[in-house]
Amino acid sequence: MALVVFLAFVLLIALLAVYIVIERNREKSRELGRRRFNARVKQIQQSFQSALTEYLETRIIRPKNMAPLNGICSHFFVVQSHSQENLAYLEYISDRVLQSFQRELTKADARHDMEGLDERVQTLAGALPSRGIEYNRFFYHDLLPDLLTQFSTPELSAAELEELAQEDTLYPANVSKVNQADPA
Repeated sequence: MALVVFLAFVLLIALLAVYIVIERNREKSRELGRRRFNARVKQIQQSFQSALTEYLETRIIRPKNMAPLNGICSHFFVVQSHSQENLAYLEYISDRVLQSFQRELTKADARHDMEGLDERVQTLAGALPSRGIEYNRFFYHDLLPDLLTQFSTPELSAAELEELAQEDTLYPANVSKVNQADPA
């Protein structure tokens, strides 16, 4: 009888040790998942911020508008849950904002209307929420896409595209003439 109790006790200890090892591995797996998730969020936020910094350095964005525009990406998980679906949407919406800026910069440059772009950036930055709690699902899924639509201008006309193409072909020719004239 004592032998059966002893074997049961040893078996119980072995099962407890196996359970502890399995739980430790699960916790390590969850921690690794959290680290990967947070690293991805950080990468998206840094990419977004560096793109905005480039726009700031080229004077497309004013310094006072940097914080509200950066808040689009940095406040995403203030109210929303940390899920892969939300992470994918953060990546989508940050890319969409940056693509909107790039398209509008190209159009403003072709139309020689940088003041109009500045006004639209001011309007967009002014329409963004001022508190982190207001960056919720409604803002990202409904309000921000509408703001980006309002931020956009009509596409370039065929004449504007042709003018832009001519400028692109003329500029390298001018540079090569300058380089030929200056032997240094």
